[in-house]
Amino acid sequence: MESITAFVACGAAFALSYYFGYDRAPSTFVALILGAVSGIGFSVVFFAVTVAVAIMLPGTFDARSLGVNFARLLVLAPLGAAVIAALAHRHAVARMHF
Repeated sequence: MESITAFVACGAAFALSYYFGYDRAPSTFVALILGAVSGIGFSVVFFAVTVAVAIMLPGTFDARSLGVNFARLLVLAPLGAAVIAALAHRHAVARMHF
């Protein structure tokens, strides 16, 4: 259960970073920063939501696997989201006609 919610949070961070990189970022560096921030943001949201659900519904989540998934997500989501945002921005810039 924890792994599924971690994958959903990671996918949402990647989708938001693609949106930022492709459409909203003025430069590649800003796309990197926005991608990393979206990865960190979704990691924190994942942790907050799963802890809230675990408090309201005891026995739903295993605390150890929740912590392990949060630690993995806190490291990998910002890195992956930053790379995706930068590549999306470079793709968008390459497609522009001057």
